[in-house]
Amino acid sequence: MTSKHRVTVNLSDEEADALTELAGKSKVSKAWLGRHAICALLERAQNSDGQIPLPLESIAGGKL
Repeated sequence: MTSKHRVTVNLSDEEADALTELAGKSKVSKAWLGRHAICALLERAQNSDGQIPLPLESIAGGKL
């Protein structure tokens, strides 16, 4: 697959460790997991009229 676009995200140490562990257990790359998650999110948005539920309460409470 030829990549034309890149996305960079900042993860907490805990999130990075969990992602690394999941990638290892699943025998896939962290990039693959990221693409998979993005595709799932886009599919959810497409199936719900382009709007996804946003966790605004978590953001307001400083949890994200």
